[in-house]
Amino acid sequence: MSIRRIPDRYLKDTLYIYRESATIDAVGDFDTVKSLAYGQMKANVQPQTSEAEYDIQGTIHKQTHSAYFNRFVDGVKREIILGDIVLREDTGKSFLVIGIQELEGANPMITDSHHFKLILKRTTGYFEGITQFKMVTSRAKIV
Repeated sequence: MSIRRIPDRYLKDTLYIYRESATIDAVGDFDTVKSLAYGQMKANVQPQTSEAEYDIQGTIHKQTHSAYFNRFVDGVKREIILGDIVLREDTGKSFLVIGIQELEGANPMITDSHHFKLILKRTTGYFEGITQFKMVTSRAKIV
């Protein structure tokens, strides 16, 4: 029997994935908007010491980190795109997705198994993203 998913006890980091979209306004200028694709995603982020380089549209990127997380959550498959921005909640560091490896089980009958491995590049500067999506609840007694 194989493990179908990464057990939650190994997913210690919380990630937010942002996606940029560009639109043309009435004047003809491009407006870039960052929208939240996935929030509070449990993952495992690890630094990489290899000298792996990736050529993306003529620009050479060096891998600095890898992130591992489950492909499916509540029966829905996550969709990650090259160029997405990953924000790590505990450290506040941001990364650029420069590669995606989708790992799946050997049994073709099991469709919601295994995980993604994101190949990340550490970005410099401050990313102004929405870092906290905490639900606020309160109790009140109406008299």
